[in-house]
Amino acid sequence: MNFKESTILITGAGTGMGLEAAKWFSEQGSRVVMVARNESRLKDEAAKLKNASYIACDLSQQDQLHSLVENIKLNFRDLNLVFLNAGVATHYALLDNSQAYETSLNEMLTNFHPAVYLTHHLAPLLELKEDATFIITTSGVALAPDLSHPTYSATKAALHNYILGLRLVLERKKSSIKLYELMAPLVDLLFQRLFYRILRYHPAQLLSV
Repeated sequence: MNFKESTILITGAGTGMGLEAAKWFSEQGSRVVMVARNESRLKDEAAKLKNASYIACDLSQQDQLHSLVENIKLNFRDLNLVFLNAGVATHYALLDNSQAYETSLNEMLTNFHPAVYLTHHLAPLLELKEDATFIITTSGVALAPDLSHPTYSATKAALHNYILGLRLVLERKKSSIKLYELMAPLVDLLFQRLFYRILRYHPAQLLSV
C-alpha cells in the first residue's frame, strides 16, 4: 500500500493506540482524519501532525454517526483506509453491580454498533478505491473473557464474530476491500495500567509467560 497517497479515518484517535496510529500514518505521508469525542484534545493533537484533520464525534449517538459519514462523503471522498479503534471499558464484576445492564448498553453503543454502521455506510465509498481497507480493533478478551471487564469482553466477542461474517460477505461479493482484525496485545495504555493496578502484573510480565 502506498501510504503517501492514502487517506485514513481513525476512530478513538484522541488518545492511546488510536493517537499513536495517527502519528504513524502521518509520518508515512498519509492524510489522517482523526475522530474522537473530546474536541479540544483532538484539535491539539491534530495540530501537531502533518496532513491531519479532526472531526469531533460521539460514536454512541446515531445522529452524530450520520453526520460523520456525511462529512466524510463531502470532504474526504479520497478515503481508502478506515481504522475502527474506538472503545470504552468499565471495570466491575457480574452480579455485584446494579448498573451492569446500563454499562453493557453504553459499551455496545460505543464498541460494537459504530463498527456496523461505519462499515455499511463507508464500504460503497471505499469500493471505488485501490488499496481499500478496513482495520477493526478487537482484543484477546473476545476469545477468553476478562471477568473484571465482562461486558467489554462480550462487545469484543460480538465484534470478532461480526468481522468473520463481514469478511465472508466481502469474499462472496468479490469485493476489492480488504478487512483486517487487529487483536491487540496488552500495551502501555491507561486501560492496561488499570489492569496492572488490579492484578499486580505488568503487561510485559504477562506477555513473557
